[in-house]
Amino acid sequence: MTVGARPVPRALAPDPRLFVNRESELELIERDITSSLASRQVGVVVLTGLPGVGKTTLATRCAHLVKDLFPDGWLSADLGSSSESVTVDDVLFLFLSQLGVEKPSPSSQGLRAQFQTITADLGLLVVLDDVESAAQLVNLLPSSSRSTVIATSRKRSEGFSRQRFTVVEVPPFSVPSSVELLSVDLAADPAPVDLEALEALVELCGRLPLALSIAGAQLGSRHAGRLPDYVSQLSAARSVLKKLTEDGRPVVEAVFEVSYQDLPVEAQRAYRLLSLHPGERFCEDAAHALLGAKSDVELESLIVANLLTRVRHDRYEVHSLVREHAAGLAEHFEHPDDADASVERVVEWYLEFVAARHLAISDRPRFGDRFDGRVAPAYAGGEAWGKAVGDLEAERANLRRVVRAAADQELHALTWQLSEALATFYFQRDLHGDAIAVHTLGLAAASVVRSRTGDARPVLRMRAELGTAYFGVEDDEAAMEHFEAASALADELPESGEALFTREKVLQWKSFVHKRRGEIEAAVDAIDQARVLVDDPAFPENDRARERALLDLNGGPMLAEAGRTEDAVSRGRIALEYFSDGKEQHNQAKALANLGRSLVLAGPEHHEEAEHTLRDAIRRLDELGMPFWEAHSSTVLADLLAQTGRQDDALRRRAEELKKILNDRKTGSL
Repeated sequence: MTVGARPVPRALAPDPRLFVNRESELELIERDITSSLASRQVGVVVLTGLPGVGKTTLATRCAHLVKDLFPDGWLSADLGSSSESVTVDDVLFLFLSQLGVEKPSPSSQGLRAQFQTITADLGLLVVLDDVESAAQLVNLLPSSSRSTVIATSRKRSEGFSRQRFTVVEVPPFSVPSSVELLSVDLAADPAPVDLEALEALVELCGRLPLALSIAGAQLGSRHAGRLPDYVSQLSAARSVLKKLTEDGRPVVEAVFEVSYQDLPVEAQRAYRLLSLHPGERFCEDAAHALLGAKSDVELESLIVANLLTRVRHDRYEVHSLVREHAAGLAEHFEHPDDADASVERVVEWYLEFVAARHLAISDRPRFGDRFDGRVAPAYAGGEAWGKAVGDLEAERANLRRVVRAAADQELHALTWQLSEALATFYFQRDLHGDAIAVHTLGLAAASVVRSRTGDARPVLRMRAELGTAYFGVEDDEAAMEHFEAASALADELPESGEALFTREKVLQWKSFVHKRRGEIEAAVDAIDQARVLVDDPAFPENDRARERALLDLNGGPMLAEAGRTEDAVSRGRIALEYFSDGKEQHNQAKALANLGRSLVLAGPEHHEEAEHTLRDAIRRLDELGMPFWEAHSSTVLADLLAQTGRQDDALRRRAEELKKILNDRKTGSL
């Protein structure tokens, strides 16, 4: 097309045949372009994001939506694979030729001057794919305020922001958008779509548009729409990336490889080693531990390359397929001893991380090297519990994976110590499924340690913690099996404060099992036996007062059910007083709950106090995120109110909601 003697280029790539989602990004880009035109500024929008995330497709689609705003032509160029294989001069020469310049200048300066001159009065749309830097982009901007540039870049360059360009982060698809994209390739199959298999395929592809489009093509061409079979094959594959090929070419792997090759050498090493972290999200200190040194420069290089995402100021995420690509490189380039050393460093870091937070949330003594005084509490003061629990919750998924990694590496001492250090957190948060998974690994590791060193104490600790966890999922038979094994082992150990402490804790837990079975006298007897052990002169003096308070806390409702209500209420008040002045906020809340229960059983003259106490307990338990105890206290209060003709259906509904949460925690759902 020509206008007068000047051609009007129409050089856009074809509009994508299939385009899914991106409504919010399109709206943002169109709004920015309209605003730039209205304010008579050259509009520049840069789309950046993970390799394969669909930046080029989005840029092309947006260009077709706005192209009619630019009457003097549409220009486009691909600058290559982040290696500047196509230079700025090459692109300027191309653009000038398309704009009718017969003899573009042979010099860089001349090309730039010609482009600025000829575009001074034109309304052009320019689409630039795979821009390397802000400096490169600046040299390709038309000079007219009636023009707009839409660019894509693999780099998250600070220069784009410094130049006041509009930067749009393009994320992977959501699950619904991913399903929509794949569903197109299944449309011809008359069989009902297996939604569970479809969502599994979405996650295998990491919701990455390039991976999804290849999987969809394979599903339609190679697998005749047999979705469950295809998902099974992909799940069983050692490498998903190696399976995501097009005509034999590893298309997804290739886009990651281009970005990897563009990294500095030290950043390449960091990229490989970060794949050894057991989870896809991790904090900065864990990354430094894995890499063996403070590595801010290397981490920043990976962020700029869109191979690592900063999800918070000190927290990062590696996409699942990027991680797989990096892991393949690590296996090929890293010496096994170096890789093993990296894993051991990060396991040790997590052990100290957990130990420091245990010391902030509980005075409960723990066994292991990190509890000999070398690790300080992570926090102190009134907010210590909340901060420490928040840290542990943020790392919850990683903590299970780290214990598994330690076990797989046969780091037996670190495996059981991590399990021991996590026990209080799991117990306080009712994370019984997590506890069973982790303590089972801990027990296996502790057994190896015992066989090699003769030290039975790690096995004793793991048995006791597994009993506690199985009690939490209401498997009383398994709980008692571990408690009995712990008791027998404690009896074999030389008489010591540590052995007395463990026998006393096991007796407390046996009392809970008896109580749940309705064996109240046996429960009270176990509590009384535990008191005898606490009063033994050989019992650890530093732990005596706390254990007495716990026996008062836990034994109160048992005494009340046995008819010893006055003793129960008295002991409940003592426990509440003890835990009201310390870091163990969870035990203060439990003391309120159990005192409320004992007051209910003590008779009508105590019911007013019982109601107030239970309401305080429910409030604190809700604040602390303790669903088991909150559900129980809500039910007790609802029953008390019903006795006086005051039905509270909201309390009962809340108790049922909490029980559903507990069911997830029993299975270890993350």
